[in-house]
Amino acid sequence: MGVFIPSLEKMTIEAFIESFHKIIEYKKAHGLKAYHDNPPYEVLRKQAEFYGENYKNGSLGWASNIWSRSQANSAVVEDSGHLDSQHKLLMRSALEYILAPNPLIKVDGALGHHPRVKFHCRIWTDSRYPDLPLRWRELVYPADPSGKPDMEMLVLPGLWAPATMPGTKTPLFVIRFPEHWFTLISVSSYQGEVKKGALTHWIYYVYLKGGTGVHAGTKQFVVKDVNGKWRKIGMLVWGLTGSGKSTHSMYVFDKSNADWFKNHGLDVLSLVKEQKIKNDDIVALFEDCCLGSEKGAWTKTEDVNERQIAIYKAGMSPRALHENTGVSEDGYPNFMDEILEYRGLPNRNARTVMYLADMEPYFDGNIDIEFPPNLGIFISPGYLTDYAWVKIQDIDFAAAVLAAGRTVGHPAQSTEGIAEEKYEPLYNPFIAGKSATNSDHTYRFKEILLKRKERAEKKKGEPFEIFLFNTTGKVGTKYVMDKGKAKPVFEEIGGRRKAVGGTGPSIEETELFILQAARGAVKYKPHPIWGEKVLVPDEVEGLPKSRLAELDPFTYRSRDEMIALLKMQVEATEEVFRKFIPGLDDSIFKAMRF
Repeated sequence: MGVFIPSLEKMTIEAFIESFHKIIEYKKAHGLKAYHDNPPYEVLRKQAEFYGENYKNGSLGWASNIWSRSQANSAVVEDSGHLDSQHKLLMRSALEYILAPNPLIKVDGALGHHPRVKFHCRIWTDSRYPDLPLRWRELVYPADPSGKPDMEMLVLPGLWAPATMPGTKTPLFVIRFPEHWFTLISVSSYQGEVKKGALTHWIYYVYLKGGTGVHAGTKQFVVKDVNGKWRKIGMLVWGLTGSGKSTHSMYVFDKSNADWFKNHGLDVLSLVKEQKIKNDDIVALFEDCCLGSEKGAWTKTEDVNERQIAIYKAGMSPRALHENTGVSEDGYPNFMDEILEYRGLPNRNARTVMYLADMEPYFDGNIDIEFPPNLGIFISPGYLTDYAWVKIQDIDFAAAVLAAGRTVGHPAQSTEGIAEEKYEPLYNPFIAGKSATNSDHTYRFKEILLKRKERAEKKKGEPFEIFLFNTTGKVGTKYVMDKGKAKPVFEEIGGRRKAVGGTGPSIEETELFILQAARGAVKYKPHPIWGEKVLVPDEVEGLPKSRLAELDPFTYRSRDEMIALLKMQVEATEEVFRKFIPGLDDSIFKAMRF
């Protein structure tokens, strides 16, 4: 083999990273074009503009070659002893690619603004794709280009290698080396691979710093409670792509939507103030605070309208950077686009890199909740057993909900399993590292809840109230039994799978519930099966009793039917624990049993 590239027999993670840097230094020493070092914004934009879409408002957009993350094509390798010949094949191919006349673009940026979690990332990108470093760097904070990075990533969308996931015929595109703080990406030009690649390492870093990196958006606001006192809320919203995480973590009450609430008997603008969006995606949860990762947001903009004023305003900004986003007849970005398709289906993963600063006055430059958060929402869209909203009282139950990560498939996650029930432990497919497993993150979350409860009992702070929401799912969907499993019935309408029967909460109804729950204006009763572990809404000011009944699964199912369906759900959840979180403590493993 050549001087710089180890043979497959001698390929290790350490040798791969060392060879990568040696190739870069060799090119520099011999006057070859090795890389462009942190080109200015204007230079990258000008290069990327050549193959981008110029919208009438001055913003730019591009189409990626893959329109979702390639999770099925991604591997995590913790040490060289776990390297397969297929991993080595991709690693060698990457070194061959950069040794050839393929200059890179190097950009540096920092995840996290607070010193406690600030993390220097260095991204090396195929120079044929300048839109990727352009967009990623707009999401993060500046970092010293001459400093030593905490992680590195090599992004080569122009590279295809005949490597496959070990033991399968599935192509291998991505390898993460968490213990070496390095990620290799090939083939895909999807912005999400770059963004999540860096955040995967940050999540590990956050855990090592005493927190837990969670897949949640954050918001801070002040509400007038039922006693007329103002209460400060720090809110987290957990959820997978397409579930409504960004919708609800970046929703603000404003003149543009106040009439809806007024029609439901609420002068909402007199009940809430100081609304501040904090972060959209991955955040660092500690007992005493919640720290953000990015100064921008890379947000799904499908069906966003003016009533979601913060997202809409930032998404329509002239400096927004779009991905897989349609064009309206008048030349503007079209979040209601019905023209674009991907793999035979209507596009449902339009994305935009937007600036939180463009959400003013609902962003004040601070991405951190600097006090203990007191309201957490898990979004688990479902069809069979779910209420629209419930409050989780039992800490082990709450930890089990997080650990399971129950959701439904969405095209933004994958082209397979759309609308079908699935589990993504901790709502977070970006957890990696020997010292921070799924169970480790679960235990840390439980530990935070226990400490918060203890402090509240001593009247030294508020508890961390936890809720479970069914947003994009439905309550009371029709189902059939198939091989002992209950399966929702779907129909295709306009190229989209829709559940048959039942109803689901609107965005505004869910926001009404959040507001009233924060104010203490919701009356609860024990869940008919789980009892005091889980509370269900009995009265919600602003929602008629008749509507609340429509959002109650027992309106559509008998008690015996619900018991049978919940047993299936609990069994499925525990199977996920066995497979993905082996050894999980019994207190959490069995928390959902009844």
